Amino acid sequence: MSEDPSTYPAWRAAALPCLAVLGIVLPLSFAGLTDQYLYDFRPIELLPLYATIWLILAAIALPVYGAAALLLKGLEAGGLAPLTLARRIACIGLLAVAAAAVIETLIEATLTWLGTFGVRWGDSAGMAPLLVALALGLAVAMTHRGRRLAAQLTLVALAGTALGALSLASLPAFGWQPAATASTEPAEARGAGPPRAATPPRRPHILLLTIDALSAEHMSLYGAVRPTTPALAAFARSATTFDRAYASANFTTPGIASILTGTRPWTHRALQLPVWPGSATRRRSLPALLQANGYQMGYVSTNARAGGAAQGFGGYFQYARTDRTGDLTLCLDRLSSVLPYLCAATEMPLIERAVALADRLRGGADTEHYDPRLATRPALEWLRRVDKGKPVFLWVHLFPPHSPYATPAPWIGRFDPSPDARDIAGTEPAWVYLMSQTPASRAHTLEARYDESVAYVDHYAGEFLQQALQLLGSNTVVVVTADHGESFGHGYGAHTGPGLYDEIIRVRLIIKLPGETAGKHTDLLAEQVDIAPTLAEAAGLVPAASWEGRSLLGACAAPTPASGEPDRPAFSMNFEQNHRYAALTTGSVAAIEGRWKLVHYMGPLHYPLIPRLHDELYDLSTDPGERVNRAAEEPGEVTYLRGLIAAQLALHGGPVRGLE
Repeated sequence: MSEDPSTYPAWRAAALPCLAVLGIVLPLSFAGLTDQYLYDFRPIELLPLYATIWLILAAIALPVYGAAALLLKGLEAGGLAPLTLARRIACIGLLAVAAAAVIETLIEATLTWLGTFGVRWGDSAGMAPLLVALALGLAVAMTHRGRRLAAQLTLVALAGTALGALSLASLPAFGWQPAATASTEPAEARGAGPPRAATPPRRPHILLLTIDALSAEHMSLYGAVRPTTPALAAFARSATTFDRAYASANFTTPGIASILTGTRPWTHRALQLPVWPGSATRRRSLPALLQANGYQMGYVSTNARAGGAAQGFGGYFQYARTDRTGDLTLCLDRLSSVLPYLCAATEMPLIERAVALADRLRGGADTEHYDPRLATRPALEWLRRVDKGKPVFLWVHLFPPHSPYATPAPWIGRFDPSPDARDIAGTEPAWVYLMSQTPASRAHTLEARYDESVAYVDHYAGEFLQQALQLLGSNTVVVVTADHGESFGHGYGAHTGPGLYDEIIRVRLIIKLPGETAGKHTDLLAEQVDIAPTLAEAAGLVPAASWEGRSLLGACAAPTPASGEPDRPAFSMNFEQNHRYAALTTGSVAAIEGRWKLVHYMGPLHYPLIPRLHDELYDLSTDPGERVNRAAEEPGEVTYLRGLIAAQLALHGGPVRGLE
């Protein structure tokens, strides 16, 4: 391939840009992201991750190549343009994408570095490398030396593409392990102790409803001023409502993992958005336990990050539905069942921009994407078909009120009639500390739109619970909870990051037992990790010894809120900037006990506009808004709660090996 590219036949000329993407752009871009990926994965796992990215780009490039080849052959056959010019265009394409790879890698590295100082660029900055590269490619390709350079780059591109294709052989070796049957050996043999409750004559059906980003502090059920949750309040009148329930983390991946595994993030190590709990933890999870004991397993999610397959639980379910109508994404839960690294691969800027461009060309997403019925309708259809003579476990995850907060009529404008922030683009908040730059008027409008989204999902959640119970009957345990909440105060937006304010980590938890008719509230301190042991005991099963939660069945079954159950500390955490397999030295941990809450910050943290962080102590009984840091006034309480955190980190915070 040392000849002038302008002499290439049409099929070879058309392949030049595609080879450049797979053999030059991808390796250089991936190399620039290696350090970031190593937070999520072991070095050996970069091989299947690279293979997954290569596969996605090849799937995009092949149709483009086919269309370009046909176009060039048509030009050649019809004489509509000089063939050398058409081939010259392909040569320009090769040089342009090669230049883009180098320039984009340098620009991305520079912007990432500047971002640590709070410097931000608009979305248009992402086009700059491409425009610069195109100009360079055009200038160089018009020269004879440039065409010779293109010929040399072709060899590099071909070699890089071939090596990428070889990486595909790693995918079968790094696929999900077959769903292991949960241990059925006697409890005494596993050191778990005897069951806390006798096995009922027939195991109850279990319905788990998780609602994304639903903060307890924005629910009228929990005292919010706006009437956001009348339907859930009506449901709670025949259930037990836990007024002090905390998420184990402040974003979806670790929160859902804690619900399903009964372990906190420092144990299951689903610390970053595109990862999953360790294989041993999944084998001892609630889905594994229920599936091994005869439950018919189904789940429906309109958030791929909360899907069973994306989190490695797909093998325990016989039914799954994860359609995301209206939202263009390659991170699909159903594809994650065969490509575990899919969602991580789609976070590569090269793929993100391709998807964003395609979404813009098709007109963008609309609020139909957030319609809760995308999940509730298929869930109810499955319940109509399933054998009610056998126990059923159905988990449904609803995406709203997660950002963006735009909702359809009649909810939009219910709490703020202004014309501001009424579409997808206008209701995306500034995340983490960037919210500090948001004008107060816009923050208030966004909060109103969020509350409208809460009311929106409440309507359909209540409708779904009523219909599901009609199908399943009275012998059903229902749990309604959230993966995390949402923040609009403290100069802190949305969720993730080191912020562990109650607005983000205090979630609603409603548990309805079979035959329960008299609702009550309890102030017993509860956590997400308590859900799995509660459901296991309700089914007459023994929780795994590794679970960190406790059953709340006693508090639910007690005739009055005073259940006699003693409080114990609750923990919430964020370790997204900590290497997943390393000792936990960077992040934040909240410890809540009694009226006190301590937020402990660890190690170097890098977020735009991050202030200087010091441990924060709040008296939630007198300061529920967490406005006054009492750490200096109560050093003894700080020492005590920090000691609780240190003791847990000594047990769970060391480096891990063998985690999948």
